[in-house]
Amino acid sequence: MRRTPPAMLVALCTAVAAVAVGAPAAAVPMDTLACPSVPATHDPAVTLIVYRVARSYNVNDKVMLSTFEAGWVESHMNNLPCGDKSSLGVFQQRWDYGWGTPEQIMDPVYATQQYVTRAITCDRNNPGYTAGQVAQCVQRSGFPDRYDQVAATARTLLNQAARTHGMAGGSSTDVNGDGRDDVLTFTQNTSADVYASTSTGTGFAGTSVKWNDFFSIGGETASTGDVNGDGRDDIVTFAHGNTGDVYVALSNGSAFTSPGKWHEWFAPGAEIAAVGDVTGDGRDDIVAFTHNATADVYVAVSTGSSFAGTAVKWHDFFSVTGEFPALGDVNGDGRDDIITFTQGPASAADVIVALSTGTSFGAPQKWHDLFAVGAEQPRVGDINGDGRDDIVTFTCNADADVYAATSTGTGFAGTTVKWHDFFCLPGEFPYLADADGDGKDDLVVFTKGTTNDVYVALSTGTTFGASSKWHDYFGLTGEVTL
Repeated sequence: MRRTPPAMLVALCTAVAAVAVGAPAAAVPMDTLACPSVPATHDPAVTLIVYRVARSYNVNDKVMLSTFEAGWVESHMNNLPCGDKSSLGVFQQRWDYGWGTPEQIMDPVYATQQYVTRAITCDRNNPGYTAGQVAQCVQRSGFPDRYDQVAATARTLLNQAARTHGMAGGSSTDVNGDGRDDVLTFTQNTSADVYASTSTGTGFAGTSVKWNDFFSIGGETASTGDVNGDGRDDIVTFAHGNTGDVYVALSNGSAFTSPGKWHEWFAPGAEIAAVGDVTGDGRDDIVAFTHNATADVYVAVSTGSSFAGTAVKWHDFFSVTGEFPALGDVNGDGRDDIITFTQGPASAADVIVALSTGTSFGAPQKWHDLFAVGAEQPRVGDINGDGRDDIVTFTCNADADVYAATSTGTGFAGTTVKWHDFFCLPGEFPYLADADGDGKDDLVVFTKGTTNDVYVALSTGTTFGASSKWHDYFGLTGEVTL
């Protein structure tokens, strides 16, 4: 079996907690179980959900850190079905103190929303508070100093979650099917709106237009792909968590239609989800990287109206924890392949590829031995227009350099070459897309912050030209931009 179904997970969790306190599961309500101990390590799925939800509220750095401090102190960032008295969940919230029902509190998305909204108010009313004092203001612990004491651990977990969140880089998106890639933003807040700005070839058109008014809430992974093969990219969201649902809203060229569930158990927990055509039939499929010690890769192929049946393992060891997985047709055969950037130091920043056969991914091969070092942000796209996807990395630091290595069909060519010397500063989000429709992917960056601008640098086939502003207010901080 691919995974343990959600209902069984809940039953197992309750039973394990009951055994730990020496009583039958049926005799002890979930909300009165005492935890015999707290796990020593965090649950990566929980940290990722907490980060995504807090980010969707556009919290400042202090509130974000306080969220992770509170989660670590209370549960070591685990969704505990037990606690002191009626305490439950990642933040050990109590239903009898007005935090919600036990079932709500055991939903990490809901629990994080409850924490974050209170923390935002506390920080606004007490601007001089530290992150730990904000956490205490919300949690009202009998040990008020312990939150600030775990700041270093909390920041490490926060940085890990932010990094994993950033690995869902997505792919270029043509929502109206005119051959030019457009830009999307998902608010992922309580309204969960999706806005689009279509390309004119020289800019992204005027005021953003709402294309869907409830899609991809906080904690989910938003992506895009042409899943029904009509030439227009659709929106896809992966719920993760215990449901593993995948929802799709199809593009009609001017809006996204009502979403429907296309798969009910895919990429649960902290798995990294991606969308691409791995079979070469013209319809984009879904891919999940377990991104752990087993490093499995699963696929569910599109039928045009759903993602077929139980997900199938297409590779049993690819892209371990810490690496950056991606999809792209690197050999130009019409099928998307899997790529991983090891992202180590200069001595170990390899790029590994496993080619798609249409029914599985073949043996991994090293295609480059020095690319996307450390915290650089790699992307995959066809920047020279030869039909084979290439690799690009953004330093996104004060230098803001952009390097590229082009595909030969069997490797990424030679020493990395700088294609732009000032694009993507710290805090900005880089992207590749064929914005002018000439068959070559260009550079796109969402500045976020106070300006919320979108800049583009067009590809000449051998370099990226001067950057210019294509939109002056799109993709706010906290939103997911593609």
